Amino acid sequence: MAGFIGLDVGGTYLKGARIADSGEIEARLHEPIVREHPEDLLAQFEQAVTTLRGAVPLRAVGIGLPGIVDHARERLRGAPNLPALAALQERDLGAEVAKRVGRPAFIENDANAAGMAEAWRGAGQGAESIVFLTLGTGVGGAVILRERLWTGRSGYAGEMGHVQLDPEGDLCGCGVRGCLETVVGNGGWVRRAERKLQSRASILAGQALEPASIVAAAREGDPVAIEVVDETTRALGQALGGLINILNPERAVIGGGVAAAGPFLLDRIVRDTKGRCWPQAFGDCSFRLAALGGDAGVVGAARVAMAGVEGRLRA
Repeated sequence: MAGFIGLDVGGTYLKGARIADSGEIEARLHEPIVREHPEDLLAQFEQAVTTLRGAVPLRAVGIGLPGIVDHARERLRGAPNLPALAALQERDLGAEVAKRVGRPAFIENDANAAGMAEAWRGAGQGAESIVFLTLGTGVGGAVILRERLWTGRSGYAGEMGHVQLDPEGDLCGCGVRGCLETVVGNGGWVRRAERKLQSRASILAGQALEPASIVAAAREGDPVAIEVVDETTRALGQALGGLINILNPERAVIGGGVAAAGPFLLDRIVRDTKGRCWPQAFGDCSFRLAALGGDAGVVGAARVAMAGVEGRLRA
């Protein structure tokens, strides 16, 4: 039986897997990524595919990339943390890889790929329409409709982290003030905690500030930490409420490192979303934590390849 290979391209590591039609991971790869030279990075992709395929017939390759994929031109837009990848932005990366490996290759934004994974084998299974949010250093998202990605005209749909919440808020990396990402991305948690600690006592004083430590302090009842958590979930509720009104999805799935807080965070997100959308639309939507963890990227990239060869990738 032929397999599919998914590559998950990160700023530090390249992860890969060979996936069976059933979704089972049959082989894995995890190695430091080539950072500086674009041709060396392409060679690394080729070698990764060779290593993962082994003696198994290969049908297609999917690649999850840390940036927007412009599907009108099949070009990557934005890869600030990986110079070798940024240097490939004016090239058809899918075609380049396909030529090297002799099989079709499909590129997709990494959050879209992770959303596809959760829809297929994770917390989105059985749902016809899904809003997926992944929370980490940045905030990514995906919209999946009847097992297909909704990417918009050129591929820019699903950028939920750049929904503006406060025009007077912190400046986002995208150039706009007060985006969701400035509040609920990792840096937003830390900035708000640091501001509060300038004038208030907290068990967070002297700790290395990150979402995990802030959540841990909130669980212990620390008022400063609880405020940071509540500000985060209110912002998520505001953004999700708008999305639920627009899309009327069957399921909202929350993933990424911050989601490791589990029900402690999810219950607050549900609470803060409820009053910000139509009651019927809220009632139609179930909320889940992502289920695939660190495998979402490679499983999703392989699912992109699978859907690509079937002609069922995008709505």
